[in-house]
Amino acid sequence: ISIMEPTNDYERSIAQKVDEKFLEDSGDRHHAIIRDVAESLDFVMSLSDSQFLVSYVQWRHTSSVGLSNSK
Repeated sequence: ISIMEPTNDYERSIAQKVDEKFLEDSGDRHHAIIRDVAESLDFVMSLSDSQFLVSYVQWRHTSSVGLSNSK
């Protein structure tokens, strides 16, 4: 499984929040993580940011890559 890399500062912020949420409770359902992350960001997400958030959460759920390997 390849690593899903953020391509800009907004995506890096989103990925960091998702990773933090997974460290807290990786058993959360997708929609709960997406909602919590979206509410915690200090910027308004564009459509592409929202798509990245959903894709990153899905990738994180299926990835065998450890959180310690992500940046």
